Amino acid sequence: MSLVPFRRLLLPALLALFSTFLLAQSESGSSAFQGIALDPSGAAVKGATILIVNEETGYRRRVESGADGHFAAPVLPVGSYRFEAKATGFRVTELKGLRLVVGEATNVELKLQLEGSAESITVAASPTAVDPEQTSTSTSISEKAIDTLPVRGRNFVEFVQLSPGVMQESDRGGLVFAGQRSINSNVAIDGADFNDGLQGNQRGGNQATFFFPQSAVREFQVVRSGATAEVGRTNAGFVNAVTKSGTNDVHGDLFYFNRNRKLTSPDAFGRKLNNKQNQFGGSVGGALRKDKAFYFVAAEQNLLRVPFVVKFQQQAANVVVPAELKALEGEQHGTNNPTALFVRQDTAISDRHSLNVAYTFTRMRGQNFNFDSPQQDIAAPANYSYQSDSQGGKVALVSVLNPRLLNELRGQIATDFRTEQPNANVAQIVITGFGTLGSDTGRPRVFDTRRYQVNDNLSYSTGRHFVRLGSDLNVNYFAQQRESNIQGRYDFTSIANYNSRTISRFRQTLPGFKPEDIIFTGHGQELAFYVNDKWNLMRGVTLSAGLRWEGQWNPQPERVNPAFAATSTIPNDLNMWQPRLGLSWSPGTSGKTVIRMSAGLFSARTPANLFQRVFTDNGISAVAVDSRTDPAILPLLKFPAGLSLLPTGLRVPLQRIFGFQGNFVNPQSGQMSVTLEQALTRDLVLSVGYLRNSTWHLQRRLDRNLFAPTLNATGMPIYPAGRPNPSIGILSINESSAHSSYDGLLLTLTKRYSKRYLFQVNYTFSKTWDDDSNERNFSQEPALNTYDLTGQRAYSKQDIRHNFNASHTFDLGWGVTFSGITVARSGVPYTRVIGFDTQGDGNDDNDRAIVNGKVEARNSMRQPLFLDVDLRLMKSFSLGERRVISVSAEGFNVTKHANRNFGNDGISAFGSPTAPVATADRPLFAPSTARYGGPRQLQLGLKFVF
Repeated sequence: MSLVPFRRLLLPALLALFSTFLLAQSESGSSAFQGIALDPSGAAVKGATILIVNEETGYRRRVESGADGHFAAPVLPVGSYRFEAKATGFRVTELKGLRLVVGEATNVELKLQLEGSAESITVAASPTAVDPEQTSTSTSISEKAIDTLPVRGRNFVEFVQLSPGVMQESDRGGLVFAGQRSINSNVAIDGADFNDGLQGNQRGGNQATFFFPQSAVREFQVVRSGATAEVGRTNAGFVNAVTKSGTNDVHGDLFYFNRNRKLTSPDAFGRKLNNKQNQFGGSVGGALRKDKAFYFVAAEQNLLRVPFVVKFQQQAANVVVPAELKALEGEQHGTNNPTALFVRQDTAISDRHSLNVAYTFTRMRGQNFNFDSPQQDIAAPANYSYQSDSQGGKVALVSVLNPRLLNELRGQIATDFRTEQPNANVAQIVITGFGTLGSDTGRPRVFDTRRYQVNDNLSYSTGRHFVRLGSDLNVNYFAQQRESNIQGRYDFTSIANYNSRTISRFRQTLPGFKPEDIIFTGHGQELAFYVNDKWNLMRGVTLSAGLRWEGQWNPQPERVNPAFAATSTIPNDLNMWQPRLGLSWSPGTSGKTVIRMSAGLFSARTPANLFQRVFTDNGISAVAVDSRTDPAILPLLKFPAGLSLLPTGLRVPLQRIFGFQGNFVNPQSGQMSVTLEQALTRDLVLSVGYLRNSTWHLQRRLDRNLFAPTLNATGMPIYPAGRPNPSIGILSINESSAHSSYDGLLLTLTKRYSKRYLFQVNYTFSKTWDDDSNERNFSQEPALNTYDLTGQRAYSKQDIRHNFNASHTFDLGWGVTFSGITVARSGVPYTRVIGFDTQGDGNDDNDRAIVNGKVEARNSMRQPLFLDVDLRLMKSFSLGERRVISVSAEGFNVTKHANRNFGNDGISAFGSPTAPVATADRPLFAPSTARYGGPRQLQLGLKFVF
């Protein structure tokens, strides 16, 4: 991979350096205090000095109240604090027991007493149940919840779905906010971008098990609406996580969890399988120098064996299935063995400067890695092995320039190298209505990324205004090898034709010139600036107004096809202007009621995965061969192998070419929300909100080398045999023309931890429509009629009418804790498809089923509902003042709900009236033991805390 020419990075770098005194994002993974100093009559106290002290580390910050009594202390580490307030003519007032959580500003009202006694006043803090000045709507997942709630894979991202309006895809593990594509969400850890530059979503390709040690996560915040201009690169939601740090006291834990076949029920298809999982690890943190320097280390290892069953599709009674194929059926095993390490060091350089350094390392190894479902019609040799190595280093410097001005500078370097190797070096064999044999036609694959990120921030408070300014620069290097049919693919229309070796079709993609032609390499840059002002208009009324600009410079192909302009350029998007407005109003004086309103524009990045095929599939870099074009290829084949070289004299088919529309831009959402929060008691809050998200410019891919079709009697578009450009076949153009809309009513009842229990209950009633539901679609083009896209509008693949989740932790006394998670949602849509091309466009993916003589609409059917109930019972034994050993039993999916579904793309092979598919409308997939909703399991655990 070549280095980026210096001049191509010069402008973004200069802009980033110029903004060194501007603020990056609220992705800082920190919190803040804000408040007012008052005298006994309620008048503002000017010039009060407030000393803020972290009770865990001794970290100190001094601020002063302005003429109106207001003060603010931004970018504070999450933790417990005490206040000491001094002012001329007033007693010293001390406030204890204040706790900061990530992403929120805690409001403090300091009532100073007149001088007259030498004694100070100490008051126990009593934080309000609702934040009267926060304009965004979010959910915080506390350290208590993370430590006590059951979770299958120790992947902290799974807790995100314990928020209203959020779900985690059961197939790829991406986070879906407000019905939008998961690739357009944003995850940050301690302010550093934690997203996959190639495929979107969180780093690591959204693997089923952890990619970051849960032991290192202290708490996190899920912003679902009203994010200020500080937050970018998302059109829907934002996850803001903060890690643990060392304190003056040494603390840590060690744990071990076990699941095995004796503790696992039969799967969704009634089979008792040999599951095995061992998870172990721990953490330790303490002081290198009291009140000055601290360390924290966390490491985890997962040894996971996931069973799955190869079960080919049912055949008619008179069909003979060869014995060698029957022998491929039965139980198989996939493995996923990740190792994760996190190291953090914090130093108080002086009273005005603090330094944070962090390092992450993840290593993953897996065999037979395609185990998303415990039953599949893909033989084990057609799976692949997986290998991943990732590292990241981050440095952050916080500098208090004066009591009103604070700067934070942050940088990170992160790498993620992933490879996927096929189990066998033969071609793939697809037998329609039966299953898949041979090898994995899409492997080998390579996904390599390197990220360089620098951002800087400045916070300035003056009177009733709290201003944040910022910039952020991301430079990403990519390398990706991913090609369809790279080892070849044989198609047979029936098991009988397979038995007789009557090949219906053979396809393969080969390098046009040299092997590296099918590897995409490039770089991209992202730059952002923003300004946001939070203004206390009057008591109980806060206005937030901001403007954000983002630019994305994309990699450009070095080898282009001069005959097609669409292959020469991947458009940059330098026009992502995003105004944001928010208002919070707390009527009355009780502070128990808050109304939050927000509106704004939000732009998402385009993952680099979409760029590859413009580099490698432009008609010259890679060449696709097809027996339908030249049957002379068939005698050259040695079944089941593919071709190693392009045969001379072979007539190749009209090539499929990929390109980008000249006006392609990134997705942009218009979002508005209204939320009412009511404190029912000091610790119990009810939230009722409405959220609207309408997204334009979503990516879709269409064949733009077709003549207009005619509709037959069933309503099926039939394309003419010829093409406007007869020198090529499919012309796949990436366009930003798709649209999605979401309307949701969100209800939340939250009880924060007190009186030995906490809980949160969320319910969402919503509707999501779109005209394209793809997620980083590499090959498929599902549009039925490229000349009439209005017929594509239907319920989205992510449409969930009813979405319910609840979590709870009860301290029953005697060292016994009972906790649980319930996730239930109505079925998402699926589409019936014929499974092969009947339209004459060379596309097998867009031929929808014909039912009762008519072509069915997209996503017209509903999958079964999803239900998962996980419970944990834990007994703790004290071994002294600060040492506890706990034994636990966790039950996952205790109701044993099947949770069957229709796979990644939500489709069911229906066949045609003359060639029906026996398994039509049967959900053939279900979550594995690594996923929410997998087979019922009991997990036994042991944990030592010190």
